Amino acid sequence: MANSKKKHISIRTKKILVVVLSVVLVLIVGGIVGFNLYADSLLNRMNIKNEINKSEVNVVESHRNIDNIALLGIDSDNGTGLGSRSDVMKLISLDFDNKKLKITSLQRDNIVYQPLMDRYEKLNHAYWRNGVEGTLSSINYNFDLDVTKYVLFDFDSVEEIVDILGGVNIYLSGAEASYMGFGGEGSYHLNGSQTLAFSRIRSIDSDYERMNRQTRVIDALIHSFKDNNPFELLGIVNQVLPYIETNIPVSTIKSYLTNVITFDLNNIEQYQFPANGYDSQLTTLSLYGYSPQYVLKDFSGEVELLHHNINNPNDKYTASENVLKVEREILALAGY
Repeated sequence: MANSKKKHISIRTKKILVVVLSVVLVLIVGGIVGFNLYADSLLNRMNIKNEINKSEVNVVESHRNIDNIALLGIDSDNGTGLGSRSDVMKLISLDFDNKKLKITSLQRDNIVYQPLMDRYEKLNHAYWRNGVEGTLSSINYNFDLDVTKYVLFDFDSVEEIVDILGGVNIYLSGAEASYMGFGGEGSYHLNGSQTLAFSRIRSIDSDYERMNRQTRVIDALIHSFKDNNPFELLGIVNQVLPYIETNIPVSTIKSYLTNVITFDLNNIEQYQFPANGYDSQLTTLSLYGYSPQYVLKDFSGEVELLHHNINNPNDKYTASENVLKVEREILALAGY
């Protein structure tokens, strides 16, 4: 009788366990499906443009497992959107093999060849003259890159985005803190208007340090995002969406999010082009009524270093004949 009872309890226990596991499985699957549907509904509200054809933007093919995305911050004249220039130009590189995120700042005043204008002019005029396609064409043509994806935001929207996140923590130097009206060097929790003001500081040092400050703001934003759980992130994304334009498909965005959470986001690698700022410059020119426009000492060498930074230090890339041609023609413009 005892054995019969034991057997009866065992069978009953197994049935209960099966029911409980089934319910848990249904909840997990339902949660995942619900999360994906919610994510889709939010991301589909984003201002998503059509994908750009590689042939339209002078793509130089690469077979590395790295996605390069152009991050463009537009400073509009008087808020009208007319005469906008891409004053923030960064490459966000997602290195899937090494689980790394890299940010490279492109100096806006470097003279480059503008394929859609068929002339040489400072890099940030590409957006002013020919929009996103002009910018991506110039980046790819001059730097031997494969950028077809972009994220675009009006730089004034940084204020709103930071406030949505509840502010960001940024370490300020003594000079930066003094400019901002704070007590001294140290870490400060900045609100939206303070962060925007910080990112635009140039008078205390240089345009290259201004680029570095913009990168520090992006770094702080990334850290603010990653401190939230997935459902909180979706709520934040819902509020941030109106300020962003992109051509990255929703399915790709979701794939990026899934992969990037496995990256080492505490050690984001940061670079700039040219690598040594003003020390990389040979001279400046005035072209088409605009100055300064920078001529680099070693344009091809800077492009090679850019590739080594984005890919890895042992990358075998060497400047193409096209890059060498650009270098020769820029130097000829400057009388060298």
